[in-house]
Amino acid sequence: MKNSKSWVLEFKNNMLLNNLNFVLIAMLVSGLIYPLLINFLYKNQFGEKVREFGPETHKKKIGTPTMGGLGFFITTFVLNIFFNNANFEVNLLLLVFLIAAMFGLLEDLLKAYSRSGLRKNIRIEVYEVFSKTEKTWWVYKMLLVPWNLFREFTRLIGSNASNSGVRLKSHYKFLMHLALGAFLAYVLYVVLGKTGIQVPIFGFFEMGIFYPIFMCVFFVFTLNAVAITDGLDGLLGGITLLILFCYWVLASILGVGYLTNFIGIFFGSMLVFLYFNIFPARVFMGDVGSYAVAAVLFVIPSLLNLEFLILITHALCLFDGGISGIAQQMSVKLTGKRLFKMAPIHHHFEILGWPETKVTLRFWLLQIVLSILGLVTFFYI
Repeated sequence: MKNSKSWVLEFKNNMLLNNLNFVLIAMLVSGLIYPLLINFLYKNQFGEKVREFGPETHKKKIGTPTMGGLGFFITTFVLNIFFNNANFEVNLLLLVFLIAAMFGLLEDLLKAYSRSGLRKNIRIEVYEVFSKTEKTWWVYKMLLVPWNLFREFTRLIGSNASNSGVRLKSHYKFLMHLALGAFLAYVLYVVLGKTGIQVPIFGFFEMGIFYPIFMCVFFVFTLNAVAITDGLDGLLGGITLLILFCYWVLASILGVGYLTNFIGIFFGSMLVFLYFNIFPARVFMGDVGSYAVAAVLFVIPSLLNLEFLILITHALCLFDGGISGIAQQMSVKLTGKRLFKMAPIHHHFEILGWPETKVTLRFWLLQIVLSILGLVTFFYI
């Protein structure tokens, strides 16, 4: 008869084997998807528009396709739907993952579709089909009504159309992010009954009704900070893998199998993406990928009751994509001087003369330290 310790050990060994199998499966699926996706994006000219006032070295990136995050999003979402959706918490994670990715995809399409070759090809083919008779032409015009209404909607809530595509204004994007954050906070507070956070050494910190308010604001800030960190080839992809590994270990210690499975799938698909995203990148993550990544990296610690660790494990992203930009703007408004050569701060080091690969690798090394600190801090919670 096996004792309780041997049962626990056997369970964790089986869980680890399942996780590793999911990593390999996700790598295989992503490995099949990415060559097709990259070829499609190149062929239809879904190129990234490089930041106008960014570093000069980034101008050579013009034309590199964006929306590469679709590959690891599709792989992660589909594999979890088929093999890892028997739990409310993981379904919540998948729902937030999906909504965040759709927000990013909308932004990517508004920016890239209008200047892509796909738009022209579709219009030519559709016109040839419907222009043959008056009846088919009338049907074509009726089918255009929903699209014209949608285009008018984006004109009203977004910036004017330009050669860079239609862009949603910042405050409208903020409202979208706030709505998702409010939904997540509501589920955590009302459905899952979370009312506070675990603080190292001090224990449980009760927040009551302020917990969902705090989590909503924290989610919106983290979502945007992580997404903005995606500014160099391989930067956010590498950071994501290192953060995921940290929470993979923690979820395994806590025996939360559905999260370790999700992380294993996401880890494997992200590995393949990073292969194509490392300098010089063949494809960029795009908003569809960066928002999806940001959402996952926030929800996983929340489901593990480790919200406090976000301040440690995500500190690099929170400072680079969040605090550095805010501090830069405040400094300019209050003193007329810049704190950094350019914000976010990863561009600051490029302006100082660091090669892009050096900035990326140094940030990865810093993230390793932060992930280790997160693991150590866990034992004081």
